[in-house]
Amino acid sequence: MPATHALEVHDSTRDIKSRKPVGKNTTNRTHRSPHTHFFFQPQPCNINQWLGHSFSKNTTRLLNSALQNSWASSTLNQYSGAVGHFVTFCDAEGVPPHLRFPSDEFVLCAFAASSLGTLAGTTVRKKLASLKAWHNIHNLEWRGGPRLNLVVNGVSNLAPQSSRKPPRPSVNSTMLSQLIQSLNLQDPLDAAVAACASVAFWAQCRIGELLPTSSSDLSTVTKPSRSNIRRSKRNTHSLVLFLPRTKTKRHGEDVVLTSQEGTSDPIMRLHHHIKLNKLNKHLPLFTYRSRSGPRSLTIHRFLERCNTIWQKLGYPRTTGHCFRIGGTTELLIAGVPPEIVKSMGRWSSDAFFRYWRSLEDIVPQYAQNINMRISRKRKRGESS
Repeated sequence: MPATHALEVHDSTRDIKSRKPVGKNTTNRTHRSPHTHFFFQPQPCNINQWLGHSFSKNTTRLLNSALQNSWASSTLNQYSGAVGHFVTFCDAEGVPPHLRFPSDEFVLCAFAASSLGTLAGTTVRKKLASLKAWHNIHNLEWRGGPRLNLVVNGVSNLAPQSSRKPPRPSVNSTMLSQLIQSLNLQDPLDAAVAACASVAFWAQCRIGELLPTSSSDLSTVTKPSRSNIRRSKRNTHSLVLFLPRTKTKRHGEDVVLTSQEGTSDPIMRLHHHIKLNKLNKHLPLFTYRSRSGPRSLTIHRFLERCNTIWQKLGYPRTTGHCFRIGGTTELLIAGVPPEIVKSMGRWSSDAFFRYWRSLEDIVPQYAQNINMRISRKRKRGESS
């Protein structure tokens, strides 16, 4: 096997081969802090010692910068947490340093099996994917193979029922209409909530693509501003909203907003929000007026307002992703071809099918009375 070219600022493989075990709460809190990227902090490359060639300082700087920005911050938090759990496991089991990184397959199998009866197989796979990512960024051999896959399959087969979360309930058009009818649309905050809910639902948006986490964050680097809305040149009844950054497109992409009947029409709700909250067009799209000045509608404030209303109406608590799932389901039930829905929602094929809801409503749109449909097609063919 060729020599590995680990990335080093301080020997990270040595630093994390042994750490004192920490309690569960402390571990979670540590890996979610601003310093949670420790395990994934790429180190300046001393590649000249392996290649016998010294790159310029500028090239080395660019390489390090690319590595340090290879994952989103939220992804690094998740990955670092999993690597931290692995190190804690190795400490508790007394695994010698040379078997930790690169990780021996038997050690990986033991780590995976330690979750038997407590975690779902998908959770264990995510932890192992994090460890594999760590090996990749440090250019170390990943030794997980068929035996590890068998162990994970066993963990998955023996996962307790409690580890299998039921599908998230999706928002539907009735809920959306009830929400908007219950909001005070003359209130700046509620007008922003109504507009965001309608856009997220009908455009199948992720809430994190529309809203920040801090009300004082008025940046539009990753969130849409009012200036990002434009009238469609091909259909004047539609709007095009540019999302500066999405989960899959770092440089952003467009979503199309179409007119809908009733109070949840996203175009009507946006016009009302912008008219009521008369603010600079370069501010975030869902900024609203407050006594202390412009405030960004945050994910927490948005969901809190929605759930306050819905829970009074007897609905279960919803999450931000429920809007995207709900919009997808609503369009499918309405008979919009799946390929169009998929394109509108910027879905990857696997995720698109995994998040379908209300199949008992969707299936009849496409599979009912198949014989009659075939017969009609044949008759049309014979008569032509």
